[in-house]
Amino acid sequence: MKRNMSRLIIQVSRQDVCFDMTASNTPIRFYFFLRSPYVWLAAEQLLCDGIAVDPIPLTGFAQGTVFGDPAANPPRLTYLIEDVARLAARMGLTLMPPVDVDSWEPVHNVAEYAKRQGKGLSFAQAAARARWTQCLSLEDPDVIAAIASDIGLNAEAARAAMTGTTLRAEMVETYTPMIEKDQVFGVPFFAFDAGGRTHRYWGQDRIGMMLDDARAMSVL
Repeated sequence: MKRNMSRLIIQVSRQDVCFDMTASNTPIRFYFFLRSPYVWLAAEQLLCDGIAVDPIPLTGFAQGTVFGDPAANPPRLTYLIEDVARLAARMGLTLMPPVDVDSWEPVHNVAEYAKRQGKGLSFAQAAARARWTQCLSLEDPDVIAAIASDIGLNAEAARAAMTGTTLRAEMVETYTPMIEKDQVFGVPFFAFDAGGRTHRYWGQDRIGMMLDDARAMSVL
């Protein structure tokens, strides 16, 4: 039976109460990778608190990073699920088993397309919520098109972005030096420059501290 995507996606975004403050000229860089549930929670908080960020879909980690896959560590994975469920419940959201994908490049290409349309954070939140609360595959072009349409983007342009080789090449060229400069080793990851150095924060639970520091340094 064909799924009614508009129905599945209708509850993904909260644009009635949240405001996308995507801005490439904002001092706060928000690195994200949509596999992570903590990226989902960070996007929810950023969007609903109206925090201006430059959302950067990760194209890789800084050289020297040793990636520890939670799925390869059963005790850690069990804890992660418990932790995310608790945090989500406090935001009025219900965690569901996610559908993993073979390649994360297509959905992050669309995240970049959305960013260029001023909807980068909205897309990250909506896509992450589709993954973590509705068991939808972010590799499915119909899902991506429905998410794009729901947040006011052109659905067909979003489909095309999934396989956009030029778009991907531009992302790698632009973001790889930034990732190296900020030494990004995990997500969600935040960085801003002040006082002649880069200030870095890892994890959605550092958002409050990051904002306090940015304000104290007159960055915001």
